[in-house]
Amino acid sequence: MTFSLGEKVKFIHETGFGIVIKQIGLNKYLVENESGIEIQVYGQNLVKIHSEEYTEKVVFKDIEKNSAAFNIKILKNEIDLHIENFNLNPNTMTNGEILQFQVRKAIDFTHKMISNNQNRFVIIHGVGEGVLKSEIRSRLSKFAGITVEDADSSEFGNGATLVTVNYKLR
Repeated sequence: MTFSLGEKVKFIHETGFGIVIKQIGLNKYLVENESGIEIQVYGQNLVKIHSEEYTEKVVFKDIEKNSAAFNIKILKNEIDLHIENFNLNPNTMTNGEILQFQVRKAIDFTHKMISNNQNRFVIIHGVGEGVLKSEIRSRLSKFAGITVEDADSSEFGNGATLVTVNYKLR
């Protein structure tokens, strides 16, 4: 079975879902899972997903898009850390586990944005009691050349952080 760029897929031999972001061989694909991790997978280990419910529940922000006229890479420079955007059951996790998961996603996303030479990106953490926001900003303050501030509230509401990378200071 062949898969196209941007198709939603389910892994056969493990739990989870993903989006095909690149074909890297005759029957081998690069798939970004719901955690934002890129995995090389053979086509026989994937199944297409046709459910709209899946599209609404999982948020993928970084997808390569190719055009017949142009070969461009478009990166959506934001991640929404609300736990319902991931294929997890928050009822089976403690608050500490959820916080740890969300912080890890923010840090992984930051590494991904830096590796793609992105100067600015947004981490949506929500308003809540400020625990997640505080933890993320604390961790990001340890990165050289990174500054954080509140993101534009008219675009993201009050629960988002704008991260700026100064590559001269890295």
